[in-house]
Amino acid sequence: MHGTTRTRPAVRPVGTGVNAVVWIEPGRAIVVRGTATGDPASLQLPIPHVPTETAPALAEVAHRIGDVDRVLVLGTDDLRTALEREIVAIGHHPEAIREEPNPGPFDEADLVARLRRLG
Repeated sequence: MHGTTRTRPAVRPVGTGVNAVVWIEPGRAIVVRGTATGDPASLQLPIPHVPTETAPALAEVAHRIGDVDRVLVLGTDDLRTALEREIVAIGHHPEAIREEPNPGPFDEADLVARLRRLG
């Protein structure tokens, strides 16, 4: 393995006060993220069924989640785990990730309700 070691600060920086909830399934991901005004913002991203195209799509979802204090990842086991790995790979602390193996499906209103409970 030829990775690099990143040092993490001894003290975690002050939180953003923003959380996110993600529902991921074959074909799509729905991201609901808190905002500075307190109103949730949501977006839907495609998740290709072709394995070679799934990794870049998961990276895009992780980047769209952005800098948050906590992120709740819901969805199918394989995609949920892959997205959690991608979230950590872009620099989020693993302890920021909450998971809930729940078969769903969830719509945007369900995710907004979970976002409010997460805060």
